[in-house]
Amino acid sequence: MIWGYLKEPFSKYGLAIPIKLGIASYPHALITGASGSGKTQALLFLLGKLLQNIPDIVVYLCDFKNSEDFSFLKGYTHYYTGKDCYQGIMEYYQCFSDTRENGSIKNRSILICDEYPAFVNYLQMQDKQNKTKYATIVLNSVAEILMLGRGINFGIWIVTQRADSTLFSNGARDNFMVIVGLGNLSKEQKGMVFSGQEIPDTRFSAGEGMLLADSKEIMEVKYPMIANVNDWKSHILRILQKQSGG
Repeated sequence: MIWGYLKEPFSKYGLAIPIKLGIASYPHALITGASGSGKTQALLFLLGKLLQNIPDIVVYLCDFKNSEDFSFLKGYTHYYTGKDCYQGIMEYYQCFSDTRENGSIKNRSILICDEYPAFVNYLQMQDKQNKTKYATIVLNSVAEILMLGRGINFGIWIVTQRADSTLFSNGARDNFMVIVGLGNLSKEQKGMVFSGQEIPDTRFSAGEGMLLADSKEIMEVKYPMIANVNDWKSHILRILQKQSGG
């Protein structure tokens, strides 16, 4: 699928040279950047490209902040908001576990978690008040899928402002095959997600940044503004509804 366009040819000459990475080899992605860096713009672009490439992929989308950007998915079977994101992650994890146990690999599936740190923080606060362990369950479930999901067609895209290692149990952050850093990351953030890489000294606008994929050199990436967002969203929804029988 297309993971964005090379920034320099696009910005200078309007040439849309795609960055292509097969979802089978690159199922897990970490998308990070400060508020206003273009994470939602990138995620809508990537979701549309994913469904164009694999229209029968099963998508679970957990939108903790219940944003207007993804409200067009309300009514879709696997769209979860607010505290219901826990249910979404657990349902996805159950499908992953069932597949591991019975060995019957079905359609490719992907779990997309937007504002993942805010959701984990919410669970941790609830756990302190109610003496529960929901945050630990989610962190361990996500870590297990990151470590074992690739071979059985289960992927995860995590969208976050900060990619702290505390969000990923047992070093699971190292299992992301694609890392996208949008906007102008702090020196600390660059070192955190692009450790050991030679980082280009470039100032980025919204929707621009760096992309690192396994076995590839780091690239400057551009996610263009979607010309007609409503049509783009309608296209996404039609595909999802068709596959779910809606």
